[in-house]
Amino acid sequence: MRMKSEMQVCFKRVMVLFMSLLLAHICIGQTNSQPFTYPSHLQYTFSNFVWWSNDDLRALLKKRIPGLGDEIAPTLTEESKVRNELKVLLKERGVVAEIQSEEPSNFALTAERAPGAPDPAIVFRILSPQIVVSKVVLSDLPDSVGDDLNDKFHRWEGHPYAGSQDWQVRNGIQNELASKGYLESEVDIIHDEPIKDGDHYSVNLLVSVKAGSQYHIASLTADGGPLLMGRDLCPHFTEKVGDLAERDPFERLSGELRGLYWQHGYAEVKFNSVPTLDRDKSLVSYHLEVVSGPVYHLRNITITHLDPIQEEKVKQLLGLKSGDIFDQMAVHQLYHKLATETSLSTYGFGFSPQLDRTSATADLTLNFYKTSDKSSVTTH
Repeated sequence: MRMKSEMQVCFKRVMVLFMSLLLAHICIGQTNSQPFTYPSHLQYTFSNFVWWSNDDLRALLKKRIPGLGDEIAPTLTEESKVRNELKVLLKERGVVAEIQSEEPSNFALTAERAPGAPDPAIVFRILSPQIVVSKVVLSDLPDSVGDDLNDKFHRWEGHPYAGSQDWQVRNGIQNELASKGYLESEVDIIHDEPIKDGDHYSVNLLVSVKAGSQYHIASLTADGGPLLMGRDLCPHFTEKVGDLAERDPFERLSGELRGLYWQHGYAEVKFNSVPTLDRDKSLVSYHLEVVSGPVYHLRNITITHLDPIQEEKVKQLLGLKSGDIFDQMAVHQLYHKLATETSLSTYGFGFSPQLDRTSATADLTLNFYKTSDKSSVTTH
């Protein structure tokens, strides 16, 4: 049966409100401004089939399903073939299961992924019996982060297991370690054998950490670019020389500078802040460089999938017209404005500025869609 998950719909509506924070969702310089087309084939993966690794399970399915590759079509027919064979494999282990397949949303396919996040894929998941995390066992943690991380990740105990979330555990631990100066940590995550526990199965999550050296800051400098030429940006630094290092001490400053440069038409502004490590002394030097690019002006605005009245309302909310400096912050602010406009509150949009560097002009396309017309969940 095909159905939309109410939780998914609510999640997507919330995400619309926060899309302004996902700066990389802008598709700068694309040559194709056509509306997004959902892929005809996608990778597939497995969330909680804890009796096999993903690779082993995929290999077993390829032996059982003629012509199965590493991608499948996001259709009931193709997903059913995989779900049915997964049920057979589980039954051979004495597990009678209900299995769900979930396709990624348009947003998941177009937004930039967080560091370490898996590629968007059709996810197969066991709905019943539940697979639950029994214990989270973290080993070899430095004392400076041990208590905090143990408290944080023990909260996962008793909750459903999802291998697709392992990257979040890894990323969370590495970010915590980076905030304490451990810039080169490695985190390995596995689970042990599942154990039947009443009406569900439980696994222990085993997390081993190699923290590496703890770094301190040797120097911090920043170039503010053409808008802040010669300006002393030290008062805006959140850290100082001698402090424990962080993964990106300029994160807040870069965000503030990006907004400033976007408002002034610098649509291609970039920030370079690669740390220089002195591994022998466990010191790190940081320098922030602003690469501004040219100032762009808006040439044309194209709005898709709205009626004329809605189009006019969007232009009013956007507050930009041909000839204006191309202010990308105005486009991000439009996400928030839509949520309070009754005629547009059920819509989301993606946008793709086409930048002409020769003339320093931008053609802006806003591709609108109904927020309910998104990912689907199928169970069998």
